[in-house]
Amino acid sequence: MQQVALIGIFQQVRLHQSATRLTFHFRAWMTSLLNEIPRESLQNLLSSVRVHRDASPLGHHRDTSAESCAPAPLLSSLNRGDVIEIQGPASSGKTHLLYHFVLLCIAPSRQMSIDFGGNGLAAVVYDTDASFDVTRLHQLLLTHGTTFAEESLRRLHVFRPTSFLQLATSLLHLPVYHKVSIPEHEIGLLAVDSMSAFYWTDRFIAEQMRNVPQRETDPSSVNPLQHVLTALGRLRLSHAPFIILTNWGLNLASRSTGPVTFYKQHLHSFPVYSEHHDASALPSSMTGDLPPTPVPLPLTHHITLFPVSIPPFAPEISLRDAVQKEVEYRKSMVQKGEITGFVRTTGRQEITRLTLCITPENVHVKHS
Repeated sequence: MQQVALIGIFQQVRLHQSATRLTFHFRAWMTSLLNEIPRESLQNLLSSVRVHRDASPLGHHRDTSAESCAPAPLLSSLNRGDVIEIQGPASSGKTHLLYHFVLLCIAPSRQMSIDFGGNGLAAVVYDTDASFDVTRLHQLLLTHGTTFAEESLRRLHVFRPTSFLQLATSLLHLPVYHKVSIPEHEIGLLAVDSMSAFYWTDRFIAEQMRNVPQRETDPSSVNPLQHVLTALGRLRLSHAPFIILTNWGLNLASRSTGPVTFYKQHLHSFPVYSEHHDASALPSSMTGDLPPTPVPLPLTHHITLFPVSIPPFAPEISLRDAVQKEVEYRKSMVQKGEITGFVRTTGRQEITRLTLCITPENVHVKHS
């Protein structure tokens, strides 16, 4: 009897072991099968939905049946995730053009049956140059009323980092800040004014490090701008904001494109405009998980602004008359408040001309 009982126990043990093996193989097969299914994080799914839902986040649809106070959009081809560089020398209107974009982002679309042409989205500005004046922006908003200005400014968030490493750290922390501090608003615009603020200090540090003998040098330690570009690339894929980067115009390019002369790019590894790249194609990472490796930050639009220039005088004019005419010409240009710029779009060869009209009450953009 004991032998029969032992045989029964052994058979039950074998059956249990067989069932365990089958369960293990089944789980391994299911795991392998699930791994073959493309995965997509919820954040990137929402980003993809925003891209296809809002084809032009900083454009607007005006209602002709109601009173309209909406400013004209700068570019009709703007899409979620576009990256635009605004380049020009000092006092060429770069920050005022940024005000125009910020207004289109944070202003409400409609209020009391009035079409303001805004988007009602959050705007995040990194003021590295200490030139972004919230008081001036508030003055521009007050033209539509105090309530309008206060409501719009609640969607503006300004940070002032003092180095590229601080800027990169703040950009990497931005998704957490968005989740905790402004979960009720999407980030429609992300701006850095200016990307050249730390150019001379970083260039000095880079030159000093080159003179120090080292076994292996991390390229990112010599060029901290790479950290910033990597962080911007990840935010572009995860949140799909419209990215604006202002940049100095230090040196004119040796060759001109048609009748226009542009500026050289002085920032190493900065994204470069190319007329042969397809800017309309969405990056594949916007429909999948964030890649583990750094993603190049594409440049979709490039705007070059030029300050007011004095036309040459006749050779026979006297010095006294030349000085007087220059003063009169500059005074008329300041009163007129117009700055000329040129827009280049990646993937296109044509160049569009724009005129930035700056008044105490408003910033207008005319383009042709």
